[in-house]
Amino acid sequence: MSLLVETIRIENGKIGNISFHNERMIRTLYYIYGIKREPVLEKIIEVPPSACSGIFKCRVLYDDKTTSVEFLPYTLRPVRSLKIVSSDDICYPYKYSNRDRINRLFEQRGDCDDILIVKFGKVTDSSYSNLIFRDSGGEWVTPSSFLLPGTRRANLLNSGIIKESSISFSDIKKYTEVKLINAMMDINETEGIPISNIIAAS
Repeated sequence: MSLLVETIRIENGKIGNISFHNERMIRTLYYIYGIKREPVLEKIIEVPPSACSGIFKCRVLYDDKTTSVEFLPYTLRPVRSLKIVSSDDICYPYKYSNRDRINRLFEQRGDCDDILIVKFGKVTDSSYSNLIFRDSGGEWVTPSSFLLPGTRRANLLNSGIIKESSISFSDIKKYTEVKLINAMMDINETEGIPISNIIAAS
């Protein structure tokens, strides 16, 4: 079985959004392995001096017996267009390091920067992020039909900055723009993608 992973933002040596990562790790260990353990990522992660300035991606790789930690420099990858890709059998409720099925969908992006995955007619996620849509009133809405319960998504919902709603493929045109969010990208750190830059499958 592929190792599981928590991807955590380290900014100037500070661990970001840590309570939501702990919660997801606890939930994952219980549902996959039946382990009732409360891992404390603050004790697992020791930020090295080389990662104490700027933004780094911390990857905690784990299963029921082992845990390893790595730090990688992070650079935001601009995404300005999305290709709609349909897959009714895609399933990614837990964050595995093996992303082969998602990568195969990503290969269908054509000239677009990333993909928007539709499952049974419902909007889910991009290849590596949850999605939020801006409605005509200026509010941000995230699909209730997401694939992965992202930690940034959970934090923004908990704080009331975004709300959750069912979004069908046919609903996309009702919104003005879409943004990608994940552990490394907060709502104000990425540019909105105009709905006109979401390209339907040919």
